[in-house]
Amino acid sequence: MVSPVPPTTCEQHLANLGQVLKNVWEQETVDAQLQEIASYMHQLYPHELTWIGRYDADEQSLSTMLAKSSSGKNFLWQTIPIQPDDAIQQVIERGAAAAVYDLQESYRAGEWKAIAKRMGLHDVLLFPIQRQQDCLGVLLLGSNRRGASLSSGIQKKTFAILVSTLGAVLHRYRQDTYLQQEKRPSQPFFQLLTKLEAIQDLEPRLQAIVDATHNFVGATRTHGYWFESQQRFFWHRVVNGGHNRYAYATQESVLGQLSASGYQEVYQALCCGDVIVIGNDIHSHTEAVVEPLRSGFDRPSMMVAPILMQRELLGFLLVESNQPRDWSLPEKRYLTAASQVVSLGMPMSALQERVADLEANHQLSAGIAQSIHGDRDWQSVMARCAEQLIAALDIDGLMVLIPDLECGGFEVGYQHHGTQSKPTPTTWRTLHDIDWQLLARETVPVCIENLDDDLKLRAWRSQFLQMGMRAAMVYNLSPGQAPEGVLVVTDVDTRRWNQTEQELLQSVGRQIGLVLHQWSLQRQAQQQSQMSETMQWGLRNLQRIFDVPQLEQAATHHISQLLRLPLVLLLTWEKDQSDARLASSVIRDKQFAAQDELPILVNSDALINWAIQTDGVIQLEFEDLPDVTRQWLRCPAHAQLLVVALRTAPEHTLSGAIVLADRADRRFSDQQMNMLAVLVHQLAWCRRHLLLTRRLHQQRSKLTELNWYKHHHMDDIRRQVRESRRQLTNLKQQPGVGDQPYFHALESRFSVMEKELLRLTGRERWAMASDLRKVPLVALLNRLMKRVQSQVQKKQLWTQVHCDSNLALQGEMQKIEFILYELISSACRRSPARGRVDVWSRPLDQQWIELSITDDGEVDTALIEALAQGHRQDHLADSPLDRQPGLNLAICRSLMLRLGGEFILETLEDNRVRSSVMFPMTQNNSPLG
Repeated sequence: MVSPVPPTTCEQHLANLGQVLKNVWEQETVDAQLQEIASYMHQLYPHELTWIGRYDADEQSLSTMLAKSSSGKNFLWQTIPIQPDDAIQQVIERGAAAAVYDLQESYRAGEWKAIAKRMGLHDVLLFPIQRQQDCLGVLLLGSNRRGASLSSGIQKKTFAILVSTLGAVLHRYRQDTYLQQEKRPSQPFFQLLTKLEAIQDLEPRLQAIVDATHNFVGATRTHGYWFESQQRFFWHRVVNGGHNRYAYATQESVLGQLSASGYQEVYQALCCGDVIVIGNDIHSHTEAVVEPLRSGFDRPSMMVAPILMQRELLGFLLVESNQPRDWSLPEKRYLTAASQVVSLGMPMSALQERVADLEANHQLSAGIAQSIHGDRDWQSVMARCAEQLIAALDIDGLMVLIPDLECGGFEVGYQHHGTQSKPTPTTWRTLHDIDWQLLARETVPVCIENLDDDLKLRAWRSQFLQMGMRAAMVYNLSPGQAPEGVLVVTDVDTRRWNQTEQELLQSVGRQIGLVLHQWSLQRQAQQQSQMSETMQWGLRNLQRIFDVPQLEQAATHHISQLLRLPLVLLLTWEKDQSDARLASSVIRDKQFAAQDELPILVNSDALINWAIQTDGVIQLEFEDLPDVTRQWLRCPAHAQLLVVALRTAPEHTLSGAIVLADRADRRFSDQQMNMLAVLVHQLAWCRRHLLLTRRLHQQRSKLTELNWYKHHHMDDIRRQVRESRRQLTNLKQQPGVGDQPYFHALESRFSVMEKELLRLTGRERWAMASDLRKVPLVALLNRLMKRVQSQVQKKQLWTQVHCDSNLALQGEMQKIEFILYELISSACRRSPARGRVDVWSRPLDQQWIELSITDDGEVDTALIEALAQGHRQDHLADSPLDRQPGLNLAICRSLMLRLGGEFILETLEDNRVRSSVMFPMTQNNSPLG
């Protein structure tokens, strides 16, 4: 065990450590800093060898930066490889200090076993030198004795501080080394700019830039290529050292021309301002860009930087290397800056020519604007604009395309073609969504330089080829939004559209767009007026039809004509039917069809259910329909459908839907959709009105026939009663018969029956008449209970009448008696066997009385709710009041209201059913009539 020499006090130790660190940072070199730290380590912890190695992660080795031996032996190893799983490798990976005992015999020593034998080392301490978890090197303290260690806490903490200081020193060393090795483009670039100040012509300026770039990058060769915009190819203009032709006579010939079509991907990347880098392992672009350059120049590594002026491609600079290499960031930056200097250093003559072109274009645009605002005729305006624009741009064709929002695609609003081009078709295909969005988004013209290479506006390729065009420039006349019109200029040859030409087309297009917008507004106003008049005419005709099938057929025909649809269907269904039917259909295209032979199930058909569940117009594609619906409906691929339910009020039951179909490219305007909604809404109300009127007429006819039949039947019964009474009178005249009381009672009953039948068949033949009577309440209830006695006995019901009043009621008592009988009879019918039925009477005040019947039966909740509503929300919908027992109860309620009373059917808290009527005890004037 080695005993270190501790300082006298802790304060003295900190003072010594502070002084050492101060001395370290005052040193100017890294070697001096390492010597200062090593000396203090030896004072603090005496040992044989202090070794500091710099770690190289790529080579997996340690490079000696300091080796200080107490015995004076030389350390002969400059680079020491790291063996897998040796002690130093574990210290680097774990980032923690370690001790190795008897280094000469340890299997973990690796290359250090030989070093330990020569230096006489036994035990060593290893420290990883780190900065922010990045291992920069290793510190080794070797001792010629066994059992070496840092025994005190002060030693451990001090060594931790010193090792951290070593990390900062090695990090500084690595940064300084990197800065020394890195190329700095600023100084040679400033020298280039100074040299260019004395050069005025473009050719020598370009030569100077290429030579300076070649010297800085250190490539095999450096080239400058220029772009010919009319014929669309790059031609070799300059190479490094071009003034010394003999020096390059023995080298390989350069690539003289590069066609933009043959290098389309490269051309597109350069137009976008990209710098193309082809290195040893890393490429800046995809293989589609890299491979043509590598094949054309036959070089493994190269860089290409575009020369741009006002976003227009003038050419490019190219550096190439015969050997695979990775280009550094300063080299890329220098090449990019050099290409930019070319455009900045364009000769004054070129700039003056560009200014003259801009001035001429400005005067042309102003003249066109003046002619546009002086003439309101669309065709003459476009003819004048086309004549001047074709001469200025040297083009062969010009046209204005207007979107057809109804049928899709575009229609030609104006066209002009030269001698080399052909007339364009009057209708153009619709654009793909991505191209439509491109036109709507771009505020500058969309340029096509070569139709074979460019994928923009691909849907119009066939039209361009039919016209014999190879290049085009397209401008949205309403920039930044959906096109109201598109200005297209074309040329029979491939060409690049420069910035000046684009700006001219943009300036003229803005003027044409104003005229087109005004013309479009006038045309829309005319179309809206015509459509409004047509719709009003259709609505008036619908209101004049009084037959449901005629109404359905007229409505479908009118919708088909108004919206120019190839298929319009009207599906209807009844409330008690599971199948829908095709009530009316209009088919104007054989590719559309509908079959009525197959069943259309209301509950399972997708179209019907979507229409019922959606408020408004549903837009969908034919492919969205399930196979069940496709069995009865046939449409072309990708056809679009519009489905609208015949919806009236929210509480009305739906019984129909309109199905419209058209091709996929048809676009419906907001006005057309609104008109469709109005027409369908009007059809729904007219159809409902006719259906309701027809149902009420049918019901009235049935009731009139029934009333006629019953009255004639009662006339026959009255005749039979009169005949029976006459026969009874003749029988009474026989001796010994007329004195019997039985015959007198029978004759009196026949007389009462004849009078009652006479009143019904006479006074109440077609309407109820008032018949005021006075009846004791007790007698009324006794008669009612006698009439239901058979039902009570049949079910063995327990009945009880709760009446303690001797009141006499006056009014339409016969009708009230019939109502009460119906209620008591219904209570007996719905009561279970051996159930209970109670009849209660209770005067409410001096004018009103309440009669209630309670029973143990059950009543449908829907029936109670329908009676409580007081009126039918939908007379065409199914209701429990249309059948027994709801029909009889509804009649009772209606009669009680007409008599000035009230009828209530409800369920009590003990689940008993209560039927109650309230009516006035005295009735002078009957409301019946």
